[in-house]
Amino acid sequence: MSYPIHDLYIRPLDMMQDLEGSRLGVLRRSDHLLRRFGLAEVVFVETGQVRPATLREVADEVWALVEGNVQFSWKDQRSSSPTRGATYELHCDRPTLVLAPFGVEFEVRAVDGPAQLLRLATHESDEV
Repeated sequence: MSYPIHDLYIRPLDMMQDLEGSRLGVLRRSDHLLRRFGLAEVVFVETGQVRPATLREVADEVWALVEGNVQFSWKDQRSSSPTRGATYELHCDRPTLVLAPFGVEFEVRAVDGPAQLLRLATHESDEV
């Protein structure tokens, strides 16, 4: 599928069952999304709460909706990008993995109840 921002990555996540219980596979090395590791955190967003748009100049972020209903929004701010200025919104109500590339403004809003997400990034939050 093609998106209005040239390097977006969006993939549904599937629950896996085995003898040890249920697992939600989030990120694999074969996804080739993070060049390095800097941060992992669980983010809780309350009903109607907006996690303000952030623009990371050097950090790629991978977000995984674990539970809830959210609206993801992106705006490409990169001066050298072929899709500069392009925006995209995605409504998710099932586990989904998305990429917020560096230089792309990214926002999350909880819809119809609280949401739980996993955030992985190439750099810590206090790094540029």
